[in-house]
Amino acid sequence: MIPLKPLTFSAVDGLGFAAANGTLQAAHRTAPYSPETLGPLFELLSMAAGGQLPAPADGAWVAQNGAAPMINALHDGRESWLETDLRTGFIRAVRAETNGEAVFTKFLMEAKKAATETAGLPGTAPGQLVAAMAELHDNIHEHSEAPHTGILAFRAAEGVFEFVAADRGVGVLRSLRRSRRYAALTEHGRALELAVTDGTSRFENESGRGHGFRPLFLGLVNLYGSLRLRSGDYALVMDGTSPGPSTAQVAQKPFMDGFFASVSCHCGSISRADELR
Repeated sequence: MIPLKPLTFSAVDGLGFAAANGTLQAAHRTAPYSPETLGPLFELLSMAAGGQLPAPADGAWVAQNGAAPMINALHDGRESWLETDLRTGFIRAVRAETNGEAVFTKFLMEAKKAATETAGLPGTAPGQLVAAMAELHDNIHEHSEAPHTGILAFRAAEGVFEFVAADRGVGVLRSLRRSRRYAALTEHGRALELAVTDGTSRFENESGRGHGFRPLFLGLVNLYGSLRLRSGDYALVMDGTSPGPSTAQVAQKPFMDGFFASVSCHCGSISRADELR
């Protein structure tokens, strides 16, 4: 049996840098990566969709394994998909179905059910996380300028719930630069820092704007959780021990189009049996 390496965010970073340097095949011709959690897989798929990485053909440098049904549904152009046991699912930000809003509402209900019953997250955490999912879905429509590229996905396992929201739109920096207040902004990393600061918005003089990431903070406060945001050539990461702009870690990464958000919340002990399968 061919040994597999876990597909982590660090692995995705390494693949992206290798692709940018033209050394992808040489650097990663050994054991293929196996997706075990949702965030790294969708970040890799987002980079592939944007042309920053080649498509991860099964068995080459990525072994799809248990993620194959979801990856196949994505490749088939499905607008929404839920695994039969409701442990994973995705939905496109733009849906052609006449009942697209009803489909989205059902998707969020199933995600909340998965966070409650499968992950076993306590109290109001499932509702807070689903509210954050809905907020990021709205963010794709309001800020990406390419909502047809947007997607929302979740995964639940015993003790863990994670979701991602991604698009291949203008990204955080270009979006903020639409405002005269941030017209001089030049760094993707600084743009991400501003994006998680309460009150930041490209919409000037509009009350209620600039609070889109507050639900993410609220969902992480009382849980062991992590948040990774990607836009341009930077990532911003923070954990649930003290989520806030002052504790965020910002680091340069391989370039990727648009905006990507990954949120993971844990409770209890996590075993390898809970990984993507």
